[in-house]
Amino acid sequence: MAYLAIVGSFSVNGVAELHSELLKRGLFGDFYALWPHKFNNKTNGVTPRRWLAASNPELSRLITETIGDGWITDLSQLKKLEPYAEDAKFRKRWFQSNRPPNSV
Repeated sequence: MAYLAIVGSFSVNGVAELHSELLKRGLFGDFYALWPHKFNNKTNGVTPRRWLAASNPELSRLITETIGDGWITDLSQLKKLEPYAEDAKFRKRWFQSNRPPNSV
């Protein structure tokens, strides 16, 4: 079905640059060779940090309290959390921030 969709479509896109490249170089490489103009990228616009901030404000607060707010614009700063992996108090708060509401 995907092959038929590519033949009949004017545009084929991935949801992120990496996904688009995987389609062009792998799964649909033969089609890309025929019609490179059909293949493009449409990034969905949600960054991991933006998703985290919106989906789990409690965890976002914990991260910001622990390493500062630089991670919001530079996801690589999350590596600063590594020293806290063995910190019992931090791990307890991390666990609590990831529990579903109303869980025991």
